[in-house]
Amino acid sequence: MIGAEMVATAVQQGFKVIGLGGPLMQEKGLQPLWDYNELPVSGVGDVVPKYFSLKNVFQVLSDAAESKKCLGIVSIDYPGFNMKLARLAKKWGKPMLYVAPPQVWAWKSKRASLFKQADNIRLAVFFDIEALAYKQVGCETVRVKHPITNWVYDCIEPKSDMLLLPGSRRDSALRNLPSFVKVAEKYRNMWADRNMGPLPDVVVVASREHLEVPLLVALEKLYDGRLPSWLKVVVAPKNISDRLNFYSAYSAALTSFGTSTLEMACAGIPFAACTAPDFFTYALGKFMVKSDYLSLPNAIFGCGVTPEFIIRHKLNDRMAEAIVDTLFQQDIGSADEIALRLRKALDVGKTSSELVSEFLAQFIKR
Repeated sequence: MIGAEMVATAVQQGFKVIGLGGPLMQEKGLQPLWDYNELPVSGVGDVVPKYFSLKNVFQVLSDAAESKKCLGIVSIDYPGFNMKLARLAKKWGKPMLYVAPPQVWAWKSKRASLFKQADNIRLAVFFDIEALAYKQVGCETVRVKHPITNWVYDCIEPKSDMLLLPGSRRDSALRNLPSFVKVAEKYRNMWADRNMGPLPDVVVVASREHLEVPLLVALEKLYDGRLPSWLKVVVAPKNISDRLNFYSAYSAALTSFGTSTLEMACAGIPFAACTAPDFFTYALGKFMVKSDYLSLPNAIFGCGVTPEFIIRHKLNDRMAEAIVDTLFQQDIGSADEIALRLRKALDVGKTSSELVSEFLAQFIKR
């Protein structure tokens, strides 16, 4: 979403944009150097098996960035690649705009040292907690408005159904799925116990089109090839307004950590954030992560406004029931208040288009 607006702006100003990005960015004019679907991985256990493939991708990317034809570099999030690019940009003295740089407020604050005395690298952040963290280590940042603030709300008929968002990365999504489905089953059982009307259906959301089939296959395996009629998989709408309108119609949601926690909170529906990390990621996280919260709304407000859970080993009945309880206990009015506060907190700074236009101005002057 962020990159698409930046690509469109750059193309409109006569620049050729090459690199790595998803379908939204490609639709706006990005010429891809590699298949983007190979890149979304997270966690030690998921990254290691793909190390050599990812190394090859980075080599292609760094070669393009080093070329004299490349005037500047724009990177978004993804520190595994982009911190390496930032080191190269600092070495080359090549202008770089880094949007959503590493979350030094949560872990590995020493990463910020790379940006000190790097006048050619500009940092753009979405949250006050990021700006403050970088300021404390001597790095200046600029605020950028989050794409969520572009949401145009449509009044959609509410549903009693439940959403499951197991994640945008294939390996972690498939690892989360069995636990998410177990929670959904208990949610339906509690719905029946409370005599709240017809049992809700459960919709598993594939964040990208290429995840739809793997999720469907995994669900069929869970039910020995007989997928229940109340369970289905749908692909999330690409457009941010369409997606938030889609989410806002549901009665509750269970989502993995990440941007989806912001989307659920802004949509104003009861939800819980949950993940089942691989062993190595969990162990590393316990040792290195300094933040009290993993869900972004909680981190932004500095308190537990939304429930979050980490599943170690296998989800047991006790935790599943605890997750379901939090969904039923959340008040719609409170959820709406949190949504308004969050959208206001994210509606600060420059738009993505304004930000990249300022970055590109230095090349136009030449």
